[in-house]
Amino acid sequence: MKRIHALAVAVVAIAVVAVPVGALAAKTDPGQTDPNAKADFLGKIKVGRTKATLQVTYSCNAGQTLWISAKEVSSGKADKALEKESSSKISAAWWQSHRNPVTCDSQPHTATFSMDKKEKGSKGALKSGKAWVQFCVTNGDALVLSAHDFVTVSA
Repeated sequence: MKRIHALAVAVVAIAVVAVPVGALAAKTDPGQTDPNAKADFLGKIKVGRTKATLQVTYSCNAGQTLWISAKEVSSGKADKALEKESSSKISAAWWQSHRNPVTCDSQPHTATFSMDKKEKGSKGALKSGKAWVQFCVTNGDALVLSAHDFVTVSA
């Protein structure tokens, strides 16, 4: 009996360590120049009055500029149309930023990134629901990392 209980505790402990709560392995773009680059979105997008934040664990070999974007339709539901090129035209809300620092040194980093409506094209108000998030790192003109997926918004 004690042996079965110890085994159950060990299995639960391994599961807790192996699967971080709220982690979402974002889909990556096969066209990125760093095949080992990746990003995991952690938790929800937290929306404040003037900015929204998302915690991300990422790794990349080289990169200078990060662009993070969250788009949402008026219903707040995950809409596949947001995955298409020029989807900002159909979005009710689009918050973004090119101003977050990024560290690309082949090591995993976890950071909280912010988005707002300061940049051209941004619009609307993010509300509770699902937003299409794009997380892109470039090195000059080369796309190093491109990760994207729907993420829950907590407004």
